[in-house]
Amino acid sequence: MKLVNVKILGDDFRSLSANKLYKFNLSFHNDRLSTKVFAGLNGSGKSNFLELFSEIFYFLEITHLSTVSEAEKANKNFGFEIEYLLPKTEKDIYDLFVNDYNEVREKYISSNSPLTKFNKLKFEDLYINEIENIIQNEWDQDCNQLLLNNYIHVRVSKQLGFEPEFSLKRQNENDSYKAISLNTKRLLPSKLIAYTSGQNELLSNPFFKLKYHYFKEFEKKELPDLADNHRLFFLDYSTNFSIFIANMLLADGKKLAYLKEVLKINELQAFRITINTDEIYKRVIPLDDRLASNLQQLKLCATTWTEKKVDKYNLLILDFLVNDATKASFKYHFENAFNLFKVFYELEIFNLYLVNKKTRDLMLQVHKSYNFSDEMSKPDPSRLVFRIEKIFISKKIDVSKAPKNIYYKALSDGEHQFNEVIGTILMMEQEGCLFLIDEPDTHFNPKWRAKLIQMLNYMAAETFDGHGNIEKVRKQEIIITTHSPFVISDCITEDVYRFTKTNGIIEYDNPTVKMYGASISVILEEIFEKEESISEMAKKELKDMIDGVKTLDQLRAVIDKLNSKFGDSVQKFDLFSKLRTIKEEIENKEK
Repeated sequence: MKLVNVKILGDDFRSLSANKLYKFNLSFHNDRLSTKVFAGLNGSGKSNFLELFSEIFYFLEITHLSTVSEAEKANKNFGFEIEYLLPKTEKDIYDLFVNDYNEVREKYISSNSPLTKFNKLKFEDLYINEIENIIQNEWDQDCNQLLLNNYIHVRVSKQLGFEPEFSLKRQNENDSYKAISLNTKRLLPSKLIAYTSGQNELLSNPFFKLKYHYFKEFEKKELPDLADNHRLFFLDYSTNFSIFIANMLLADGKKLAYLKEVLKINELQAFRITINTDEIYKRVIPLDDRLASNLQQLKLCATTWTEKKVDKYNLLILDFLVNDATKASFKYHFENAFNLFKVFYELEIFNLYLVNKKTRDLMLQVHKSYNFSDEMSKPDPSRLVFRIEKIFISKKIDVSKAPKNIYYKALSDGEHQFNEVIGTILMMEQEGCLFLIDEPDTHFNPKWRAKLIQMLNYMAAETFDGHGNIEKVRKQEIIITTHSPFVISDCITEDVYRFTKTNGIIEYDNPTVKMYGASISVILEEIFEKEESISEMAKKELKDMIDGVKTLDQLRAVIDKLNSKFGDSVQKFDLFSKLRTIKEEIENKEK
C-alpha cells in the first residue's frame, strides 16, 4: 500500500483546500517499511490528512454495503479523487474481471486463449463475466501494463452527486486508465487501522459510524461474516486488551519476545472473558453457526467456564490460566493472533446493542465535522455483552528480584500505548494495510521514541539475514504524525513531510537537508523552527547573565552560577566562550 495523491472536490475539508492536488513521494525498499512522517508545529494541518483519508475510505467502504441508500453513496456534498498503489499479483488483476455470482462462461476459455497461462486455476469453479472484453483487449498486454513492482495503481474518482468510479492506471501510457466495474472492493486497502493518542474525535468518527453500518447489516443478516468483512479498525481502550491477549497467546515468538523485553513483561498469567448471554438467548443477537462455533472454541480453550446468574444478568464466564497447553489450544482453534483478535472484535461490536436504536440511527446521519463519541453514554460494564477483564501478567518490576504478578491495567499510559501501536503492527500480517497513526509517541520516553521506527520495521519484517538484519518487510504503509525529532531522525528525507500553515492555508514539503541520522538540533531547526535545543526560560536566563558584567568579581559570580545551576548544553559552552572574551577585555582595561 502506498498513497500517491489526493484531491478534495467541492468544499474545503477542514484546513485542507479543495481542488488542489496533494502529491506524495513514492519509494520502493524491500527492507524498509513504507512510512510517511507528517511533522510540524501544532495546528499546521498534519492530522487533517489522517482525518481525510479516514473519511474517504469510510465512504468507499459504505458504497459496498447493501443497507446504504443510493443517495448516500452518491453524496452530493462530498467529492474526491485519490490514487494509491496496492500490492497485487497477475492473478489478482485477472480476478478483478471475474464476476462472483453469474453462471460459468466456460465456452470463452479455450486452449488457444491467452488465459491458458492460468491453467492451474479450476476454471469450472469460477464465475466468468466480461471474458470477451479481456480477450479482445489483449489481456497479456493489459496485465503487464497494470503491474508496477508487483503493485497496481488504483485511481478512485468520486464526483459530487455521483457514485465513485474505479480504474487502474497503465504504467506504459501517460494518463491512461482502465475502468473497473466488477469486484471493486478488491481495489481497497486490505485493512485500514487508525490510532490517536489524544482526543482526535474527528479521526475516530468514521470508524464508529462504520461499526453502526456493519451492525445494521448484521441485524439484517446481510453480512454474516462480520469480522472477516470488517475493513476499518480504530484502536481504542476496548481494543487494547484484545490486542494484548491475542499477541501474548499467538504472535510470532521472536517478535513477541522483543515486545515483552521492552515492556519488561515476563508472561501472561491469566485473564477472564465475560459474555452477557441474555441478549443471545433472547435472540436479539443472531446466534448463527459461526458465532456459536466461536463461543464453543473459546470454551474449549478455557481452563474453566461456567454459566450463572450475577445480579439480574445471565453470564457466560470463561477463565484462562495461561500455560503451554492453553497456547497450543488457541493455536489449534484460531491459528494466529489476528484471527483471535477478529473474534474478540466481533463480540465487542455486539456491545452496540446497549446503544438505543434511535441513537444508532442518528449517528449515521451526523455531519463529518461533529464530534459525537463524547456524547455517547458509557454503558454499565456489568451490562456489556462482551468484555475481557482480570488480566494478570508477570512483570519485572525490579531487575534484582523475581517477576511480580500485577494487573495489566497497572501498566503506565506509555506501556499501554506501546502495546497498542507496536502490537497492532505485529498482529496485522496481511499485505496492503494502511495505518493512520496520530502522534503515537506522546507517552513514550525518549529511548522509545528513538526506537519507534526501528520497532515498527522489525514487527513488519518477513525475513532476516544471518546477522538478524531485515531483508524483506510487508507491503504496508504507515502514516505517522509526530513532534518528535527522534522519530524523524530514523526516516529517509523523501518520507518526511514538513507542514506549515500560513493565513489558514496548509502547505507541506520535504526538508532541504538530509533527515536520516540527523541530530536533534538540526531537525529542531529544519522542521520545528527552533534554533536552540534548550527551553525558553533557561535560554533567557543564560542570555541575561552576561549583560552588565563589568568586573572580574561579577564574572566569577556568573561562572559559579553557571556551574552550580545549569546543565551542559551548547548554549552554556557558548556562554563560557563569551565570558573568556569579556575577561580578556576587563584585564586589558586594568593594565
